Amino acid sequence: MVSKIIHGEDCRSILGFERYYISESGQTYRVTPLNNKEKAIIDSGALYINKGKQHFPVRNGRMRQGYCSLTSSEGKLHNIPIAQLVAYTFGIITHVFNSKKNSIEYIDGNKKNLHYTNLKITDKRYGNSKLMKSDVKKIKHLISMGIALRHIGVTFGVSEMQINRINTGENWGNGKRKIKAPQAPFEIKDGKIRKYIAIFNAEEAPIELKKPFSIKRNPKDPTDNLINGIIKGYKLTLKHKNITRAQVNIQKLNDYFF
Repeated sequence: MVSKIIHGEDCRSILGFERYYISESGQTYRVTPLNNKEKAIIDSGALYINKGKQHFPVRNGRMRQGYCSLTSSEGKLHNIPIAQLVAYTFGIITHVFNSKKNSIEYIDGNKKNLHYTNLKITDKRYGNSKLMKSDVKKIKHLISMGIALRHIGVTFGVSEMQINRINTGENWGNGKRKIKAPQAPFEIKDGKIRKYIAIFNAEEAPIELKKPFSIKRNPKDPTDNLINGIIKGYKLTLKHKNITRAQVNIQKLNDYFF
């Protein structure tokens, strides 16, 4: 690994992308020209051609981790997370990084602060959960001791429902659920329809009866809606809070079954 000082920062060559250097704060510099028209820039005795751009995409109103674009010696463009690149180059990651188990977090919470001193390796969080793998291990131990789920939730700053999902294996269960997934009362080829019908309450009805799905509304409570229908020997009912979404689902069910 070769080092240079550019703009007063320690910059090091990037493994696998030898035409580039990355600084201790995550700035990338290309040191090999792509054509004869590019002019070299000299800064404190260090030579570089071009300063790379940092990209911070925003999705669903949230800023994601930054990435940079590097071109390999074969001419192939790669979009690489900057934090991971800095962590590798400056020794924050000292072992093989498993993106399924680990994540890189920012000590001050600022994703644009990519200096290596602001980065740390942690256990990967589950979705939007506040919990990490080490927390869940402690929670499972407390559950085995018979501690009330509500008390455990207060201790770790999550809801009792979240603790119960860990207890049943629905969350953080390594795919081994202690509760059975609901099943549709009859065979349905369409996977999405099958999963939706599986959550309905099903009561046996005369096999010859058929009734398209409709909504029974409570005029006193706009969130109290009951979807019901009769097909294939079952009366199916399901409460639904969102009337607009319920109407869309009913249309899909009736299109499929009737």
